[in-house]
Amino acid sequence: MTRTVLVTGARGKTGREVAAQLLRSGIAVRAGSSAPSAEVRFDWDDPTGWPAATDGVDAIYLVRPDRPDAPELVGALTRLHPGIPVVLLSEQGADLLPPGHWARRVEDAVTSRASSWTLLRASWFHQVLTDPRFYRDSIRDDSVLSLSTGGGAIAWVDTRDIAAVAVAALAGHGEHAGRAYTLTGPAALDVGTVAKELSSRLGRTIHAEDPEVSGDGDPWMAEVLADLRERLVRGDFATVSPAVEQVTGRSPISIEEFIGAHADEWGPR
Repeated sequence: MTRTVLVTGARGKTGREVAAQLLRSGIAVRAGSSAPSAEVRFDWDDPTGWPAATDGVDAIYLVRPDRPDAPELVGALTRLHPGIPVVLLSEQGADLLPPGHWARRVEDAVTSRASSWTLLRASWFHQVLTDPRFYRDSIRDDSVLSLSTGGGAIAWVDTRDIAAVAVAALAGHGEHAGRAYTLTGPAALDVGTVAKELSSRLGRTIHAEDPEVSGDGDPWMAEVLADLRERLVRGDFATVSPAVEQVTGRSPISIEEFIGAHADEWGPR
């Protein structure tokens, strides 16, 4: 029986939702974060603190760190307690990538070490549209949605649906062990279509832009973004999956629902 779950990235988009839904299910949460004010100190740069965060937990919700050494870090964490079930947040289309690809190596670091695991291969989050670190401010202030996609469609998914599947896997009795779920919303939409939906809801024109890839001076990030664009053009993020409904028993939240519920966030300051 699952009593306590370590949630890594507990302040992030999915981590917050997973923690909240676990608590509503009556499961205790260790909210791990590198922030100084974190309830539980969990820092990928400080492995000496990992044992204190993981000792005594019944499962781990593992948010992959987006950094070049993620496969090694995830492998090291999993080796600490190979008997603890791990639910890993991965990405849509990871199964289509070659074995040496960074995202595949992160998955392999879990599946080759943890005795019980579930992979959540999620599409792009609705919540990037309302995150000031991503697209909220450019939509609100400049009326621009700028994503480098090469015109590819995305089967956008809500973090609440990702969390619901994660909680089912974390709180279950092994029925999700050894499974890899592709998590998407109900439709694949390109950036132009999302911009049109925003325009309709906000009563002003939101322009879609498809800029060149930029890693902001970070060669590894530039490589990651170029790879994402190539996969978008290829259609890797456009496949719609029934997994959310199959696991949770309800339809996934659409991007139209999300935009309608959050329209105030893109209004005037």
